[in-house]
Amino acid sequence: MMALQIRDLSVSLGGEEILHNVSLTLQQGQFLSLLGPSGDGKSTLLKAVAGLVPVTGGQILLGGRDVTGLPTHRRGAVIVFQDLRLFPHMTAAENVAFPLKMRGVDRRRRLERAEELLERVHLSGCGRRRIATLSGGQQQRVALARALAAEPALLLLDEPFSSLDEDLREDMRRLVLALHREFAVTTVLVTHDQREALAMSDQVAVLLEGEIVQQGTPEAVYGHPVNRRAAEYFGRSACLAGRVEEGVFRSRCLTCPADLPAGRYQALLRPAALDLTAPGPLELTLAEKRFRGTDTLTRWAMADGTAVELPLPEPPPWPVGHRLRCRVDAAKLLFYPDEEDTSIG
Repeated sequence: MMALQIRDLSVSLGGEEILHNVSLTLQQGQFLSLLGPSGDGKSTLLKAVAGLVPVTGGQILLGGRDVTGLPTHRRGAVIVFQDLRLFPHMTAAENVAFPLKMRGVDRRRRLERAEELLERVHLSGCGRRRIATLSGGQQQRVALARALAAEPALLLLDEPFSSLDEDLREDMRRLVLALHREFAVTTVLVTHDQREALAMSDQVAVLLEGEIVQQGTPEAVYGHPVNRRAAEYFGRSACLAGRVEEGVFRSRCLTCPADLPAGRYQALLRPAALDLTAPGPLELTLAEKRFRGTDTLTRWAMADGTAVELPLPEPPPWPVGHRLRCRVDAAKLLFYPDEEDTSIG
């Protein structure tokens, strides 16, 4: 069953179009991460789905029901904001119980349920504590428990981990995934952390400049970007301009086989395509190396000055300025037609 369908959705705020004909689908029980740079419309899309901002065009369907014109409380979607928006004058349990209070559940039953949910988020015994006495991570857990108390058909998470340090972020990721599986709630997470999105999700959607440029499994979105813009979003790619003739791609730095029609192309070279331990056609000069504990980030320059970054598991033995020729796995190159070349297609 399709839990969420967004069809050609547009949103304008203050006279500026923020979202342009956005379309997205999500099946019941799936976890989707919405990826993209800050300011490109991710949070606006979540607010539109929740009914917190008006739309200027398109449709939003939840469980097959058109909710585009419905108020927030009738949609069945609950959003957890980055700033949490907990009630400071209430205890943790009262915060969690608030959605039940709004539904008319009596005080004893709603507080019992709140304590059950606090236990689910590993906050047993914290129900009577005021929000100000809780740590940032504990407040995150209260916000999650309050969202689950509403029994949402769709859970929307707007960068809920961004204010936490890395250890707490990892704890919260594990907790969110465990709750997602336990409650079987369809979930959309807004994040700009690419590793987080790829590791947590059944589906990933990339939103750039107010448009969904690609949606698919993490493996498909990262491994097979639909265009250069989507590929470059994931970073650490060197772009080589060249031409394909008779099944061979030729650029100033690299010549390799390419099973493509003749014409001008941009080849995106990712770290996975390079093997520094084997000799090959690509000349590189080590420009920089930075030890980061778990790996060493190296920066290399090609013959024409094009740079490529390579994370290496061990510090390389070579000094800055060292030159080598390395192997390139042509099967791992990403080719995109040059937009200015009208001879292709």
